[in-house]
Amino acid sequence: IYLISQNQYKNQDKKVVPKKKGTFRVLGLDQATRVTGYSIFDDKKLVKYGTFETNLDDEIARDHRIKEWLISMIENWQPDYIGLEGIQLQEGSERAMGVTVFETLAHLQGILMETAYAHDIPYKVVHTATWRNHCGVKGKTRADKKKSMQLIVKELFDISISNDCADAIGIGKFVSDTHFKK
Repeated sequence: IYLISQNQYKNQDKKVVPKKKGTFRVLGLDQATRVTGYSIFDDKKLVKYGTFETNLDDEIARDHRIKEWLISMIENWQPDYIGLEGIQLQEGSERAMGVTVFETLAHLQGILMETAYAHDIPYKVVHTATWRNHCGVKGKTRADKKKSMQLIVKELFDISISNDCADAIGIGKFVSDTHFKK
């Protein structure tokens, strides 16, 4: 049994916005094993965003840290719903490397899904093209699309952020917009 009291990230976030009664809170994640972007929406309003970084070499240790961090986010922020970015096999000149990355992200996604399930929080795995379409992301290349999302976030929220945060905001916005019912 995992105890939150053993979690090194339990009190990391000193600026938790208390959840008001009747508020629908979404946690959006652009998950990765090194830098995970996150966003928090209350009733379609962005209230928090940032990144969580792990620099450990051991993949299982990184996954465990991310799980601990997610548990602390759940305990501190009490989301009603979690949006996870879907994963896809990146085809290209280094197919073997693409398969390895896909397997690593699939493993992490499973851990995050199980963590949400264990905490009785509904979640949705959102295909990248789905949330990007919802947000109006443009561009042909992956880099163009990431830059486009950063510009959309700047326009909507007047903040300049990394592409990890921007993608997490896009995921959170999609889930918040499509699952919020007043």
